[in-house]
Amino acid sequence: MSGSDPRVGLFTIAAWRPFADDLAAGLLARHADPLDLARMLVILPSRRAVRALSDAFVRQSAGKALLLPRMAPAGDLDEMAGDAFATGSFAETLEGPAAGRPDMPVLARQVALAAILSSARQLQSPEALALAAQLASALDTLEIEGRSAAELAEAAPEGALQAHWEVNARILETLYRAWPEVLEARGLLDPAARRNRMLDALAARWAASPPPHGVVMAGFASAPPAVARLARVVVRMPGSLLLLPGLDLALDEEVASHIREGLETHPQYGMLGLIHACGLALAEARPWPHVAPGHSGSPPARAALVSLAMHPPALSGARLAAPEAEALSGLRMVEAAHPAEEALVIALALRKLVEREGATGALVTPDRTLARRVVVQLRRFGIDIDDSAGEPLAATWPGSFLVALAAAAGEAFAPVRLLAALQHPLAMTGDGRLGWLNHVRALDRKALRGLRPAPGLAGVSARLASSGLASSELKAIAAWWEEEARPLLAPLEPLPGNAAALMDCLRAVAERLAGPALWQGEAGAALSGLFDALEESRPDLSRLSVRPEDAAALVQGLMAGQSVRPRWRRHPQLSIWGPLEARLQTADLIVMGGLNEQVWPGVPAPDPFLAPAIRRVLGLPGLARRTGMQAHDFAMGLGAPEVLLTRSAREGGAPSVPSRFWQRLAAAAGGLPDEGRLSPRGRGLLSAARELDRPERPVLIDRPAPAPPASQRPRRMSVTEVATLKADPFSFYARHMLKLRQLDPRDAEPTAGERGRVVHDILERWLKEGHSDIAALDGLVDAELAKLGDRPDLAALWRPRVMRMVRFVLDRLREDDIWTPLAWEESGVMEWRGVTLNGRADRIDSADEGLRIVDYKTGGVPGIADVKTLWQTQLALLAAMAEAGAFPGVPPGKVTDLLYLKLSGGQSPGEVRPALGKRARPADVEAHIAEAVADWRALAGSYLLGDRPFEAKLNMAQARNWGDYDLLARVAEWLGR
Repeated sequence: MSGSDPRVGLFTIAAWRPFADDLAAGLLARHADPLDLARMLVILPSRRAVRALSDAFVRQSAGKALLLPRMAPAGDLDEMAGDAFATGSFAETLEGPAAGRPDMPVLARQVALAAILSSARQLQSPEALALAAQLASALDTLEIEGRSAAELAEAAPEGALQAHWEVNARILETLYRAWPEVLEARGLLDPAARRNRMLDALAARWAASPPPHGVVMAGFASAPPAVARLARVVVRMPGSLLLLPGLDLALDEEVASHIREGLETHPQYGMLGLIHACGLALAEARPWPHVAPGHSGSPPARAALVSLAMHPPALSGARLAAPEAEALSGLRMVEAAHPAEEALVIALALRKLVEREGATGALVTPDRTLARRVVVQLRRFGIDIDDSAGEPLAATWPGSFLVALAAAAGEAFAPVRLLAALQHPLAMTGDGRLGWLNHVRALDRKALRGLRPAPGLAGVSARLASSGLASSELKAIAAWWEEEARPLLAPLEPLPGNAAALMDCLRAVAERLAGPALWQGEAGAALSGLFDALEESRPDLSRLSVRPEDAAALVQGLMAGQSVRPRWRRHPQLSIWGPLEARLQTADLIVMGGLNEQVWPGVPAPDPFLAPAIRRVLGLPGLARRTGMQAHDFAMGLGAPEVLLTRSAREGGAPSVPSRFWQRLAAAAGGLPDEGRLSPRGRGLLSAARELDRPERPVLIDRPAPAPPASQRPRRMSVTEVATLKADPFSFYARHMLKLRQLDPRDAEPTAGERGRVVHDILERWLKEGHSDIAALDGLVDAELAKLGDRPDLAALWRPRVMRMVRFVLDRLREDDIWTPLAWEESGVMEWRGVTLNGRADRIDSADEGLRIVDYKTGGVPGIADVKTLWQTQLALLAAMAEAGAFPGVPPGKVTDLLYLKLSGGQSPGEVRPALGKRARPADVEAHIAEAVADWRALAGSYLLGDRPFEAKLNMAQARNWGDYDLLARVAEWLGR
């Protein structure tokens, strides 16, 4: 590289050019001697940039052997781009001592700060861990920007902030003063402090004595002060360069000054600030004169369009001009209806690209959910692609297994959490897994359905013991649970009280359940690395107390930030990148997805420690800096030859707002519709996506109406099923002939029927046991409510209502001088032509005039019209049974009254409702009973003894509510819904 040029080595590669390839081509052209190239040092912003440039050298070498220059990552710029400049491997690749003590690992520092916060503020461990990560970021920001504890104290004087900011500011100030002593005692340095020392030492050394080889600093869209100080030296060294990505050389000084002085959201803000920190002017920057052969990039007019779109609004008035046609070439914008459709549009675009030999494509999005959707959509085309952002450790099998075990133990082995752990893909892998799963499923059916068992492993054992089933299957389940499953889980009961012991316990149980599979693969190696890292923090972990209900959240907190990435790319042509991974990389087709506000750009995360007022006083980067970096990522992505921008019109069921980048680009270009050049037939991407899953013609099905032979039909039914048989015969068929029963939900709340059963049982016991003292009612209510499980909330909320219901019934009994209870909760049967009708009467009263049938209703009460029109005949059929002497202990007699007792337990505890209305006479009751019996016999004759089809939803007015068998009957389909 010649040093004769008197100008400083400040260059830029235009946004419409492939940065890494042009840089590699230029360095190869400037260093014809391979040894000269090998002696060079290239400083890049991240490890990803190093990999991208290495790949570019391979492409530019045309397969020839090549000695690459030394490439060193100065650090990994995260999305805050200045609020945290994470440690890279700079010291590993640069000559000379970097710093004395090693830096403190990120996780170890977070745990140490969490232990301090937990003790100082009495926080629960998950909250302390999350707050510690934000505190570490605040400490980094202060260290990176070179602010002292004294400056922090002056920026936040006592009483200057609101109360919550005041508390956090004092914590930050105290820790900022004391933290160096903690690090000194451990023989460590903060990563940011170590990097600052290293960079400043290097800058001082090179300023005094420039290295004999050339140095190139490339790819920095923004830089913290220490990196900027190094760049100031490098750019003035003979034969060295500072090469910026996508610097807009068309900006005039007025616009550049306006951006630099505080427009943090502009894509050029970071680079203009770096140029200013180097003591240079924008006019001193020159375009990089080298172009990679075979890489055309986007049309140059595209860069002008992007510059116009991103122009500061305050200065845009004089720059309104129509874009050149060339700027729109290869640029498409597609607005999908919803995220699933957006993912399919992207998958179709990438699928089409694969057909072009050697072409490359990438989806760039900060929306990881969208990225996962695209991965799934591409699998339907036989394309397996990985997300370079990786998968969170907590979402992998090993990580999620640990979380599942912690959640199960933390919730006292409640059914849902227990099953999640026992059925996990890593539980009992190997030859015995099938038998294990069979036992788990049987345990689910026999012990974990319905109301929640008593807490703990003993509660599951008690549920099995109380099931009352003596079958061989139940005995096998109980033996498996007691001899195999329960001993494996026993170490988790009770959970250890501190984080170190908790993690040890979870690891031991997970190893016993999963075996070697826990540590296999990339995810297993990542989990092993997590435990190795935590071992260094054992004293701090031991100081973190953990409540059982916080165990799962703590485990997830320790895994936060840990990602598992595949070692090798799964597809040679396609990639999925986050905006961070996409920096300095390019492809023939770049798809930028998720372009909605609060996604791209995202909402800056609030800083609980550095209040905006403190940031302003100290001159720290604002939270809006992240938006500026995302704007730069967006602008660089538009430099690909082909660009597809996508967004969904709705997100989470609500209308979404287009990204400000989307809106500004559309405004600058005058609107960009989808070009629709996906297929030879000229259909657009959106049309293709919508047509892909649309059937050629709708498939219409008929209303099901099975008609089995009369000999196979049931000969027994209950009085409550008569209404079902009339309104929805198919439900009766599915229940009695197909023998289908809906499974109770796991960990269920007591249903209305179960709560109503409690009231029935209380009244039954009161009458059967002959209680007369109202004081005994409390004991009865508590005993029956206890059968609903250990539910203090239910007892507290529902017990008063139950008491009011029961008192209402007892008060009516005491006030009634005519009717006397004769039987309660009594079952009876009635037969006709071999068909048995059974029923259960809540209460049968007697008087001189005859019998009365009483039905307690804690839910809805049938309307008088439904009773009179024979849609609700339960009471009438029970009355017919009573008249026939079907109830033991109740002598046959004429029924003269049918009564509902509506029990609500509310402000009005109950209501007496005659089934046929208050004006009904005994003769009306007699006629109604006769009509109901005739109606039942007609139903039994046609459906149970005849061949009438069991038609679904025969009477929609009466069967309008969703039933248990409506999916089986495919009701929504034949109704056209």
